[in-house]
Amino acid sequence: MRILIVEDDFGSREFLYSLIKLEGYDVKQASNGEEGLEVYKEYHPDLVISDIQMPKMDGLEMLSQLRSDKSDAIFIITTAFGSEDYAIEALRLGANNYLKKPIDKRSLLGLIKKYKSIVDSRTLAKKAEGRVVEKELKIEFDTHFEHISSIVSQLISEISLKIDDSDKTNIELGLDELITNSIEHGNLDISYEEKVEAVDKNTLVDLYNERLGDPELAKRKVIVNYTQKPGYSEWLITDEGKGFDWKSIPDPTQGAQLMELNGRGIFITNFLFDEMEYLGRGNQVRVRKLFN
Repeated sequence: MRILIVEDDFGSREFLYSLIKLEGYDVKQASNGEEGLEVYKEYHPDLVISDIQMPKMDGLEMLSQLRSDKSDAIFIITTAFGSEDYAIEALRLGANNYLKKPIDKRSLLGLIKKYKSIVDSRTLAKKAEGRVVEKELKIEFDTHFEHISSIVSQLISEISLKIDDSDKTNIELGLDELITNSIEHGNLDISYEEKVEAVDKNTLVDLYNERLGDPELAKRKVIVNYTQKPGYSEWLITDEGKGFDWKSIPDPTQGAQLMELNGRGIFITNFLFDEMEYLGRGNQVRVRKLFN
């Protein structure tokens, strides 16, 4: 996976470059948005990690130009405490995620690893040809995290409508997030508090394995119903958990809460689709993407 770092602060840029390079990724760097666009045109990265406030051209303007060119690169913005409004504006412009400064090494590498599996799975997804305008599909799969990328890839390949690469990226990331939530918080009954603690202690994999050791939890399924009609695609994701009170999730747009983990995935996913709602007791989520 090719990664581009755009950061005006030399120390921060070198830290990110060295960290990512040591993990074996192909990585290049730029010192501002203007230079970042030039490197992007030659390098065609799969992932861009960019600061917002930079000289010559800031991260928001660079992001806007990339998205206007229908770039399918995954875009992570980095922002300091006190600049939450910039993070929200970046999401509106098409950023896919954000990290607060100073960058936490585990959070960054965890995101990169997650996105690498999505980028790698793109080679498996074949664009459907023909004139299919309506379709209904139901996929059922076991509670295993290693299945998520292939399921997302399969769902993408079922879209028979003409879509931009940037829209395709949003759908990939959104479905990955929602299916992961269905497994974590639904089928495995992991609370947001338990996940935050496990992430802080770097024991998330241990927590997964502990829950999968329970036969009742391990046998649960995730079901994805896909519907395609002229002008839109819709996904209904259902888990077999007990559900949750999704209305109780803190509003991440309130000050420092934007930078916290609790409810962040749901917040970001709202920007990736045109419609999103939880149904019933909270173990179903419906998302829709509109197309011209």
